Amino acid sequence: MKKAKHIFPFLLIGMLATNSSYAATCGACARESTQIMNKIQLVASYAKQAASYGTQLQQYQAQLQNMMLNPSAIMPDDLNKLTRGIGEIMSAGQSIGNTYAEVDSNFSKTYNSPLAGDFADRFRSWTTNSQDTLGAAMRAAGLQRDSYTSDTAALNALWNKSQSSQGTVAAIQTLSEINVEQIQHTRKLEDLLSSQNLATSTFMASQNAKQQAEVEANQRIMTYKMHPKPTPSGKF
Repeated sequence: MKKAKHIFPFLLIGMLATNSSYAATCGACARESTQIMNKIQLVASYAKQAASYGTQLQQYQAQLQNMMLNPSAIMPDDLNKLTRGIGEIMSAGQSIGNTYAEVDSNFSKTYNSPLAGDFADRFRSWTTNSQDTLGAAMRAAGLQRDSYTSDTAALNALWNKSQSSQGTVAAIQTLSEINVEQIQHTRKLEDLLSSQNLATSTFMASQNAKQQAEVEANQRIMTYKMHPKPTPSGKF
């Protein structure tokens, strides 16, 4: 099913690109169609990014597990790269969530689309939940996420505080728990992006069919007005 979610939008883009007769007679329709196709292409790109982030986080998880087995062999550079990577992915995912919440919100206002408004809310909710993971861990350690300019800086502070108070293994376990949560959030983001794209594509297809039918009906009316049928002889 997930594969179909990824493939269908691209099939729709190809179909719309070859079926533009209604756009020639409806400027507003053409603008809306262009906006929707742009949304489809943008979210497909974001979905690929989310999938890539999920893979990277799983690789980080393997590194964390190895560190827990042999904490005395941890190299500072390796730890810094790991925390920086996790932090950057967390920030990138939140950027995607915020960006698409804004895209959907603007589209909802411009075209009065309840569907886009619903997805805007869902992206906002996802972003909040993703941010809460790190925030909760920091509060438990007596820290505040807002005190740090980036997720990477916050993770480093959390590591230092956890290591000093609980030891290296416990600090690694804390990072591992955050990373596991982030893997789940990233999968949810990918699924949300795919669901959003499928819903947008389906909506676009139905709008295209409706607008095409309206154009054809108007063309028939214009044809009739330009070439009315002759009145039968003897009738008034």
